Amino acid sequence: MKSLKHYFIISAISLLPLLPAIFTVDLPHTHDGLVHLSRIAAYYTELSRLQIPPRWATDLNYGYGLPLFNFIYPLPYLLASAFVALGLSLVFAFKAVLISSYLLSGIFIFSFAREFFRDTRKAWAVTIFYQFAPFRLVELWVRGSFGECLTYAFLPLTLWALARLFKKITVSNLVLTALSLMLVILSHNSVSLVFFAIIALFVIFFSPNRRTLLYSSVALGLGLMASAFYWLPALLEHKYTYGNLLMRDLFRTHFPPLINFFLPNFFNSSKLQTGGVASQFGLFQVIALGLGIYVFFRKATEKKLKRIILFAFGLSIIALLLMQPVSLCLWEKFSLLRQFQFPWRLLSVIVLTTSLSSVSYLELRIFRKPLAYLVLLILVVLTTMYYWFPPLGFDRIRNESIYWNYPLNTTYFGETDVIWSAGPAKAYPQERVEVSEGMAKISNFSQKGSDLSLTVEAAKPSWVVANLQYFPGWRVYIDGAKTAIEFQNPNWRGLITFPVPSGTHQVKLTFGETPLRLIADIVSLATFISLLALLLSRKLIIYKYVKV
Repeated sequence: MKSLKHYFIISAISLLPLLPAIFTVDLPHTHDGLVHLSRIAAYYTELSRLQIPPRWATDLNYGYGLPLFNFIYPLPYLLASAFVALGLSLVFAFKAVLISSYLLSGIFIFSFAREFFRDTRKAWAVTIFYQFAPFRLVELWVRGSFGECLTYAFLPLTLWALARLFKKITVSNLVLTALSLMLVILSHNSVSLVFFAIIALFVIFFSPNRRTLLYSSVALGLGLMASAFYWLPALLEHKYTYGNLLMRDLFRTHFPPLINFFLPNFFNSSKLQTGGVASQFGLFQVIALGLGIYVFFRKATEKKLKRIILFAFGLSIIALLLMQPVSLCLWEKFSLLRQFQFPWRLLSVIVLTTSLSSVSYLELRIFRKPLAYLVLLILVVLTTMYYWFPPLGFDRIRNESIYWNYPLNTTYFGETDVIWSAGPAKAYPQERVEVSEGMAKISNFSQKGSDLSLTVEAAKPSWVVANLQYFPGWRVYIDGAKTAIEFQNPNWRGLITFPVPSGTHQVKLTFGETPLRLIADIVSLATFISLLALLLSRKLIIYKYVKV
């Protein structure tokens, strides 16, 4: 009952910055909000067509399609689709995922902190600092970052599971760790990569012994395998897109001035923003880092706390350096780093590290007094009040049909535009399939999602073009036999063209899994089933008393 009381109060406090969006049917105007509406609609449409997992967005890009969901994190759209399936609006689905992710993050960070620190007061400090870090609220109501908001919920869930695993190696703790990590990875691409690195370092830093380190590593490996259907194709097939080319220099203009991190920006002043994003750590968060240094060098500080402070401060320094031009050579050299697009995105690391550092306040005698401690937490909450109200206002969406019939590709920097194409389409084609060369007649055309069928009557050998953007996974069958696809014809750049012999033929085009994606699907499905089986069997596959 005491735990329920804590969770209830945390949820009630966490509702404060959510109220302006809850008490309106309008959509907070954010950097990405409108784009997410069309993606939710496209994802739900592909699910309803039984494309599982969705990879190809058939109706986007003026009907030429694109492999959007092969690269875009799936979990936020899957959760939003559940709301849409209940008959709720796209706007409601979008806000519901944002709001629920914020509430869950409060519950999970408190669960982790109390398990890890074994101290309810410290758990409360970590929770309030985490929930009311300014960048958390910027993610919500300025950026509208659908996926990143979810990662803030599932990161502490994973850390909580690991803290439980450190305490006792059980099937449930191992499975919980694996599934939590899977949720982190499926929530976002670049931020989940950062959080995975943090989780791995957390295991290395805090595993109590080598045996626990082994089991924790196994759990993380299972989490990677369970999510392989997403990250493996996204990583290995990214070379087929314009992403690396068009995002190559994007990071150069998104290094915030160093002073912006440390100056309080209580009123979200544009002078302290980079690309419309306030990059402050937060006043009390900065003080927490400073106190951490003091506490670390104090002789009376216990070893575990010193280790925590070292972990948090070390990660903070790394993140800070990567957000400054001094790290320019690293951004230029490593293409994976450039996938983060914006160096200030690493403020997500600071959210966690300053929350962990907040326990340093309780090492001071004054904050051991209940009143001073309570005032501290209240001030942390109140100094973010300006961020509770979407600073860009609200959008009244009167007609959602435009998002259900969205013609563009929903990306800003060509992340999913295929390299063989001439770029995003600019208009709908007059015909979905047409004869490009020879003498032939097309009839009986039908399309159901990414499955097309037609009859071709060719007076002589001819070529047919389908006004669909080619991507590995497209197949053409003529009279049931697979035929070769040409997609580099300079007159039909990136489109599917194929030869048809003379005579009357039944032609089918379909999009499916490549061998790589199929292997990734099998690995994920087999791992997920195995994890469920582990829970049912209640036995570890790895020998329980293995000595390392």
